[in-house]
Amino acid sequence: MFVYDGFGADNRRYTLQTMRRVFGYAASLDTAESRPKEGYAYTKYSIRTNRRNAVLLTVPSMFAIANASKREVFGETFNRMSVDGEGRITAQRILENSTTPRKSLPMPTVLSYLTPLIYEEMLINDRIISPFHRRNRRYYCYRAMPLTKGTALVNFSPRVRSTLLVRGWAQVDEQTGRIIELALDGEYDLVRFHLSTTMDEEKGRRLLPKYCSLNSRFLFLGNDITAEYTTAYGLPSIGLTEEEARLLPVRNAKNAADTIRKIDERRLFERVRPMPLTEHEEYLYRQSVEDSVAADSTDGSKNNKYNRRLLRDVGQALLGRIGGDIGKDKRGAFRIGPILNPLYFTYSNRRGLTYMFDVQGQYNFTDNQKIQARVKTGYSFKQQQLFFNIPLTYYFDNRHNGFVRSEWATGRRIHNSSVLDYVKDRRDNTVNWDSLNLTYFRDHSLKLYAHYDPTPKWGFEVGVNWHRRTAIHDSGFHEAGMPTTYTSVAPMVELTYRPMGYNGPILTANYERSIDGFMGANINYERMEFDAQYIHRISALNSVQMRLGTGFYTHSGEGRYFLDYSNFRENNLPNGWNDNWSGSFELLNSNWYNASQYYVRGNVTYETPQLALYWMPLIGRLLEKERVYVNVLSVSHLTPYVEWGYGVQTRAVSIGVFASQKKWRFTDVAVRFSLELFNRW
Repeated sequence: MFVYDGFGADNRRYTLQTMRRVFGYAASLDTAESRPKEGYAYTKYSIRTNRRNAVLLTVPSMFAIANASKREVFGETFNRMSVDGEGRITAQRILENSTTPRKSLPMPTVLSYLTPLIYEEMLINDRIISPFHRRNRRYYCYRAMPLTKGTALVNFSPRVRSTLLVRGWAQVDEQTGRIIELALDGEYDLVRFHLSTTMDEEKGRRLLPKYCSLNSRFLFLGNDITAEYTTAYGLPSIGLTEEEARLLPVRNAKNAADTIRKIDERRLFERVRPMPLTEHEEYLYRQSVEDSVAADSTDGSKNNKYNRRLLRDVGQALLGRIGGDIGKDKRGAFRIGPILNPLYFTYSNRRGLTYMFDVQGQYNFTDNQKIQARVKTGYSFKQQQLFFNIPLTYYFDNRHNGFVRSEWATGRRIHNSSVLDYVKDRRDNTVNWDSLNLTYFRDHSLKLYAHYDPTPKWGFEVGVNWHRRTAIHDSGFHEAGMPTTYTSVAPMVELTYRPMGYNGPILTANYERSIDGFMGANINYERMEFDAQYIHRISALNSVQMRLGTGFYTHSGEGRYFLDYSNFRENNLPNGWNDNWSGSFELLNSNWYNASQYYVRGNVTYETPQLALYWMPLIGRLLEKERVYVNVLSVSHLTPYVEWGYGVQTRAVSIGVFASQKKWRFTDVAVRFSLELFNRW
């Protein structure tokens, strides 16, 4: 713990004693205080546009503000809040009303600031490091002084300026260390914010806020948006009359209040609103209603209305996120990212400019059964190559992770065993891939399998893996009298072992065998792979990500075949652990993935918010994470291959510098970029 200097030994002792009580308060409560809790919360907000330009249209979730005719909008929500045993807070929307178009909720990313977890390591999701957790005391300086009888005032500030840290004050009970109220200031993801919180005094809710007030300001390339939010927690349910329940679009015998969706009736809000609206807020409501009536009465052309609505919908689809509920009872949901989102573009020397797109959907039949679908697509403009991955999953027993999944993918390019023959014939043990005229095949695959976890430690998977590989340039094959299409159908089985349950390491063993003539297959092989992965959480935003694996072919048929591993391959649609570079080889030539009958790999990534550059005056405060990468590989004619890397993540971009060694000789150095701007919006 670090205490402000210059206040004397007595103040230092007082500060140390006070902070020990604060750090130990949550653990001092009985078990009833930490059980999962449910309640209701009311939020009202007003958002004012001080300056805006066309750039605002590109910010996810800000299309409604950028397209709004008024400079100021107002809204209210009534949510059911639940807190699980691990402290995660989830909100279910029951009532909402807003003066924004379509009554959309602008700047949803800011709403997470209204549910701070004061005594957890992370104050706000994975964004802000809490100053009131024992493990985080190395990041902050503290000073405590008596305030009133029985209370103390604690001032805290970060040791080093960082977007992950905040400064402010808290009023604390001297005897117990319970935080009574607090206020803090910070800046994260282009949002400057001031948060004031009054903690709940009710038994069972003392770790949760009672009232929160948030003032925020968003500044980005000439855009200036200010917002004010006020939230009250621990409210009672609505308590509907029989007539109101009968008029609801959805009925639920258990709790009719929880089935309301998007109701604009002011009388319901007047019943649950714990604080009256101001005159200005009442004016914004009336103005919104009058403008809507005036627009309907003055514009007699249905075509003009339709054209304006169509233009607004097209703009929302291109520049804003699309999402919604499925079904009358809203058991399902879907999400589509902005079609013209700059975050979906990546660049590399080999692929050039690549565009990626993602669509997700889910429908819950029961609490234990659901269906999920996802479409991940990408297009490389330089290679003129389209690739996609479409998994469809039906969970028949969600409690035991029991599901049936089909996964259709295409776009990968692979070469056959002729490349392996070339590598074997190289007497000087060097391979110049650029000098080869490789024959590539397009790979279309379909994987069908079922998975089930009888216990948290064990999992079992069985299915079939189908591949159809077609030569891109087939003229040479026709002249040689060779087939241009190769098909494999491989039954597979996988065993999973988790020695510490779902929160520990994962060990897998995979066996796959393609049989010539089985279901139209014309190649045969036998392959085994073993893999171990583990993400060890050290503390807030500190982790070590580890992966170790091996694979080998025990049999390969005569003639042409393909070396294609499940756990050692190039990923066209990256989706790493904590970032897209962990657990992968960034500088390895893609041909090495299919040029060895065995592989042994090891990957380690260390991630921390403060490592090497955090102390720099201008750069350090923008850093969110720093990472160190070490990747080791052994394959035929390339042992050992080692990659070293260092990367940083900021609000706008992640940057990584990687160097590779082949047989202990440094060969390549490269810099990688990944856009992070508004990735959490």
